[in-house]
Amino acid sequence: MSIDKQLRDELLQHAESLKTPPEIESRVYLSYQDYMKQKKGRFLMKKRLLSGIVAVAILIPTAALATPYLADQIFGSSKTIIDRGGTQEDYQEIEKLFQEAKSKLTEEEYAEFSTVMKQLMDLKIKITDQNGVMHEDQLTAEERKQFEEILPQKVAPYFEKIRGGKGK
Repeated sequence: MSIDKQLRDELLQHAESLKTPPEIESRVYLSYQDYMKQKKGRFLMKKRLLSGIVAVAILIPTAALATPYLADQIFGSSKTIIDRGGTQEDYQEIEKLFQEAKSKLTEEEYAEFSTVMKQLMDLKIKITDQNGVMHEDQLTAEERKQFEEILPQKVAPYFEKIRGGKGK
């Protein structure tokens, strides 16, 4: 037998015959319990942090996609444009115009701009067929007068501000 094995056996026999005092045993037990609580707490903290990150990663893009289109306030949906011979790209261009207007006009100006644009678009939708062709002869005399007033007098100043970059 090697000397290492003999020494190990002797130490094991001597260690088995030793009795540990009860206060040391309780201190070791409490220390072990504290260690396990801390370990479990770190796991829960990591789990909560990971859950928070996943929630944010899901909610931010969802919120961005869920924001209503400004053009929907005028048309109701892109289907209205498509039914009248327009395309989804046309609808996106109108949305882009409204986004730009909202960023460059004051709140009061934007509210008036959107009201005027709604009037104008209602008239245009009324006279446009499924192929996208406008038939101005379908307007009554009052609607024709309103249509001719809206473009140069009411909408043009807003377009100058939007395209020119003036505003807020």
